[in-house]
Amino acid sequence: MSGQPQVLTSPDEVEAHLSEWRALTARAARSPLEAADWLWPLGRRYLASQQTRVLTWRSEDDRLSAILPLSLLAQGSGPRPLRQLAPWGTLGPRMRGLVDLVAEPETREETLDGLCAWLRGEREWDVLRLLRPQAGSTTPARLRTEAGQAGWTYAPYRTVRSTTYQLDLPAEGDGWAKHLSSKTRKVMRWEVRKFEGFRGGRLDAAMAQDELPEALDALQRLLHERWGENETYFSADPQFRELVHEAVPAMARQGAAWLTVARDETGIQGVLASLAQNGYAMALAVAMTTNNEYNRFSLGKHLFDLGIGEAVARGCHTYDFLWIGGYKEDFWHAQGRELESAMVGRGLLGRAAALLSARREGGGLIRRR
Repeated sequence: MSGQPQVLTSPDEVEAHLSEWRALTARAARSPLEAADWLWPLGRRYLASQQTRVLTWRSEDDRLSAILPLSLLAQGSGPRPLRQLAPWGTLGPRMRGLVDLVAEPETREETLDGLCAWLRGEREWDVLRLLRPQAGSTTPARLRTEAGQAGWTYAPYRTVRSTTYQLDLPAEGDGWAKHLSSKTRKVMRWEVRKFEGFRGGRLDAAMAQDELPEALDALQRLLHERWGENETYFSADPQFRELVHEAVPAMARQGAAWLTVARDETGIQGVLASLAQNGYAMALAVAMTTNNEYNRFSLGKHLFDLGIGEAVARGCHTYDFLWIGGYKEDFWHAQGRELESAMVGRGLLGRAAALLSARREGGGLIRRR
């Protein structure tokens, strides 16, 4: 494999690689938000006005072995705007981060060397954004080392979303059934029976492909019912609806997304949208009815139980609840794991901007001894 990447600079070039990109992320991604079927529609909607810089690496047998979709943004006016390189998925919808260089495991470190060499030689950027790559990623440490050697500024920062809550999954469904105590399972079975007897309620672990649009509409409706104009995914961003209605069904066709639903004769009362890639699963969004009559059924708990069970059945080894802990730690025994974010800047303008941006994004820098 050559360490020097090929740089794709037009959407048509990127689209021509879509099939290979999809296959690569299915076997090498470490987050569902790195999936080609998530990032490609995201890039078209949110980044169309930015310059495309998608880095690709190929193996000796000409197979796509690594990819890092980037955009180049010119910020500010005047003769010298700030030029920022940002991975797709670090800008755009509120569901941001958990994106990184995707590379075959055996060539990852070599590819990171190639990325750093490209960054050294490419003169058109001042700041590189790094936003919460997956826990255990080697990218932050490699960029930190490169920054020290090249005289760049590596400005790490943290936000309330810097801790994600992940559950390590058993290899088989029996293991998931035993994840909770027998007493808890008994109570949950009682809740299901009560829900079934109340307006004909039922729980579906994974909706059929032709039912996905209805379930996604219900997700949007239920989120708006609960949060009103303060709802941050759909209400604040009309493009998000278009994104999920394209990306989720596309991923579902690849076996990489499923919607778990609670419904009765009056309609859908709860939805959990889950995504997966290469064994890493996550909750994209969850929404429940605000009708107090349903509180006694603990529908959210049951949706997660079925949704995570589906992840186990699909061979996933990790389920990510994302940013909010609480009962996800206490009830599901999820582990809080730190995700590192940073701004990398070079030159007087870039170094100052990296420090300022890190302070603005995180409310302060992480000081390292």
